[in-house]
Amino acid sequence: MLKPGRLALALLVFAGLPVVASNLTGDAPMAHFKGKDQALYDAALKAVLESDADGTARSWSNPETKASGEVKSIKSFTRGETRCRAVSISNKAQGRTSSGDFNFCRSTTGKWTLAS
Repeated sequence: MLKPGRLALALLVFAGLPVVASNLTGDAPMAHFKGKDQALYDAALKAVLESDADGTARSWSNPETKASGEVKSIKSFTRGETRCRAVSISNKAQGRTSSGDFNFCRSTTGKWTLAS
């Protein structure tokens, strides 16, 4: 039997799996990016993560592939001394759509990484 704290953690992880799965599986729009799609998405994500203002949004689209999306910062926060951002990401590609909220934290090397 799980202790109450571990049970709550297990429930949180389980509840979050559909959101993560819908954005990271082979059926997700990102799995169907072609041409410049990934570079356009990466630039929008980086611009939002690097912005100082919460609520900053960047849209991207590729007229060649009809893929598009938006990245919007929700809030900034810290974990210990690490700078983090919560962002909302939505993407469309090849008739597939997905959206979800994700946390990114900046490593000591300056790289933004997906955080739990």
